[in-house]
Amino acid sequence: MMNIKKIAFALAALSVSTLASAGITPAQIESARGAGTLDQAWIAGASAPTRSIYEGWVKGCQAGTGSIFTAQAASNTSTAPGSLGNFFAYACTRGTRTSVLYHTVDGGSLNAFTPFTNGTKLARVSYFGGTSTSCAKQATGYVDTSNTANNADLYKGCAQSGSPVALDANGVQTSANRAINAAALTADALAPQQIVGGFSDVEPALFSAAIGGGNVSSFGTVSNAFLGQAFGVAVSNPLYRRLQQVQGISESGNNFTPALAPSLTRSQIASILADGGAVQTAESWFPILGEEDGEKVIIQRRVDTSGTQASSNAFFLGNPCLGGSSLLPAATTSGNYQVVLNSGSGNVKTNITTASNAAAGSRYAIGVLSLENDPTLENAANRDYHYIKIDGSHPETGDVVNARLAAASGLYPFHMEAKAFVANTAPAGFQRTIVTTIVNALKNPTSAACATLPRGLTLNPDGGNTSCVAGVVKAKFTNFGNNCAPAVLFE
Repeated sequence: MMNIKKIAFALAALSVSTLASAGITPAQIESARGAGTLDQAWIAGASAPTRSIYEGWVKGCQAGTGSIFTAQAASNTSTAPGSLGNFFAYACTRGTRTSVLYHTVDGGSLNAFTPFTNGTKLARVSYFGGTSTSCAKQATGYVDTSNTANNADLYKGCAQSGSPVALDANGVQTSANRAINAAALTADALAPQQIVGGFSDVEPALFSAAIGGGNVSSFGTVSNAFLGQAFGVAVSNPLYRRLQQVQGISESGNNFTPALAPSLTRSQIASILADGGAVQTAESWFPILGEEDGEKVIIQRRVDTSGTQASSNAFFLGNPCLGGSSLLPAATTSGNYQVVLNSGSGNVKTNITTASNAAAGSRYAIGVLSLENDPTLENAANRDYHYIKIDGSHPETGDVVNARLAAASGLYPFHMEAKAFVANTAPAGFQRTIVTTIVNALKNPTSAACATLPRGLTLNPDGGNTSCVAGVVKAKFTNFGNNCAPAVLFE
């Protein structure tokens, strides 16, 4: 009898332990709302640092209480933040309260500001509290083997309030799309009606005031996020191999070694991407390859509201830093020089992968991605892209897993410093402080956590962190948050 009691006690303890480590459920969210113990906020902006933002969020959560909710269909097998579409949310227990952070990355960085600067109405995941939610818990959650504190239950197929931002010819939201999203948000009144701010890959001054950028100081506070983001030029696998062939590099099979990657100069890349550049004028790869081979030039660019796009404009074309430079070209699907506008990084990866597996004539695609994106960790629909060198420097040199050593040491040049934004209208308490809380969690990891900083991300050297090694995790150079200024050695 005693043994039976001991077994029953052990099973009960196991059951309690299992329950304690389970992520927050929709029913618990609704219960907290009814009890007045639910905190909710909504942020928007850059897609590049999504995983980083998630990890900053997790650092304030009780262990084992994390859940992720996304509008992405269950048929997509992605599980990691950054590969879950453009509309998602996180939930956990923070202190004694249940907390939910809605996150929209549709359209990119500028949309951390545009709801205030030009009245953009964004879409988000619908309120998912209760038992009738459309969200379906997946058998496999998010598992981070490098830092198990990030593990979370995963819910997919959640309802979405509103539609992706549709832009007119001037690069601002159409009135019809704004009306649709405004009505959808009003109808979903239990979730936040407005963002509190968010994150941008670059300062708003790198975006035109005509589309909601420029000086936003009257709408809220822009501050350094003290995080740097490395970007890479990604190409389809057939283009990668063709560039290697032209440059006399021999590599085959599934090997894509950084040391053997093909290289293009910054001016060559500009000639591909620039409106009126040599490649566009020729409508072929001839200026790069030195010969015709019947392949279209396919540019998978981001929309003008994207921080990745603004970073590309500034880095390759000096716009607006040098004034008067040509922006990357507008969308066109005719002829041999084709440009596709993508609302998120996931779209870029999918479309480059499609080109990699296309018939001859449509196999050569190029785009820019943040180094958070790792082809070795993608699902089949997104993985057939690889990074090339810029001016002989590869972003993964010496650090394929984390892709930050070259940028942190100053050897790899395509590296931008991020911004955080909090709107003046953000209510006091959780909503006003959550963006800053995430920034503080990310910029000051412990020594043990330095190595688990998200891929492609560096810490700015002026952020006050003394735990992480300069030139390895912490950048040795900084432009002090002005991405038009040259980076200087920080001592």
